[in-house]
Amino acid sequence: MVKILFLGVGGWISNPLLGYTSFAVINSKGNWILVEAGEGAYQNIVKCGLKINDNLKGIVISHRHGDHILGLPTILQIAKHLGIKEVTIIGIDDVIEAVSELITASASQNTANIVKAIRLDFGEKIKIDDFEIEFLESVHTIPAASIKIIANGKCIVYSGDTSYNPRLADFARKCDVLIHEVSSYSEEAHKYGHSTYKDAFEIALKSNVKTLVLTHFYQWPQPIKTPIEGSMEILVPHPCQILEI
Repeated sequence: MVKILFLGVGGWISNPLLGYTSFAVINSKGNWILVEAGEGAYQNIVKCGLKINDNLKGIVISHRHGDHILGLPTILQIAKHLGIKEVTIIGIDDVIEAVSELITASASQNTANIVKAIRLDFGEKIKIDDFEIEFLESVHTIPAASIKIIANGKCIVYSGDTSYNPRLADFARKCDVLIHEVSSYSEEAHKYGHSTYKDAFEIALKSNVKTLVLTHFYQWPQPIKTPIEGSMEILVPHPCQILEI
């Protein structure tokens, strides 16, 4: 069994009660990886019942926008304070360069010696502990990745920030869960590298996933206006909600 713990479900300009989109994937041994680390990530980790310890096997960042990366200095400071020897951060080149700059900008150079930065190109796979991670290039305003995670035989795909991307349907083909951003009902979202609800539903149907999870809301509460037929489950999560697969 794999658990997905949603730490936040909003976007950069969402109601702060939603938190920024971030989640933990927890395997059957209790080890976990963190996906995205925007502002308040450490606070949400604690509120949702996790701990920064040796069970944290890696932090995966899709791109360097603030609502995805600005929480890293605090996580690193806490890890350093707790005596953790190494924190693995996985991202594309643009992300890894931004991590280094962020450590300097936040005067967190004391944590640099515990950071193990792994650059992962689009189309490449890497295995961290029992987690297999793969990147697909997303359609955003800056270099960004969609992320596939396989743990305990379960497949989870996260769109990251992206406009409609037909390649994502193949990337998520027959996976257990697709976590897809839905920034708006209007196609105006595409101008900013984001997706509509219609985009997310279309990708989920084409990929034949079992469960579609909607995140990165700019509205709260989050209505779903798009009807759907078939057996696919739809989840609109709240912070600290757990999905077991």
